[in-house]
Amino acid sequence: MKVTTPKPFTFEGGKRAVLLLHGFTGNSADVRMLGRFLEKKGYSCHAPHYKGHGVPPEELVHTGPEDWWQDVINGYNFLKNKGHEEIAVAGLSLGGVFSLKLGYTVPIKAMYQCVHPCI
Repeated sequence: MKVTTPKPFTFEGGKRAVLLLHGFTGNSADVRMLGRFLEKKGYSCHAPHYKGHGVPPEELVHTGPEDWWQDVINGYNFLKNKGHEEIAVAGLSLGGVFSLKLGYTVPIKAMYQCVHPCI
């Protein structure tokens, strides 16, 4: 059986968008079901991977919070460049911390953060 590595995803569901942020050592699979749910409700969703995540764990030690924050900003800009003006953010664990930081860094419509696997 071939195991595939989870990849960042984008679901096109409507003009409103949600940036979905996974937790520390996690990957986009952690927020994929939420993304599909939101897509069915008319939201476009994008879930990036942080550098060093979603790959063998040895690669994580070569990255840090500055790298991961840049991935969050790139994800937000990805949605802005696709024409989305109303962007909300939802984050799990470390993604919840990044969602708070995003809230005071760039204009967002709403935020949801969860510090344990509640999504």
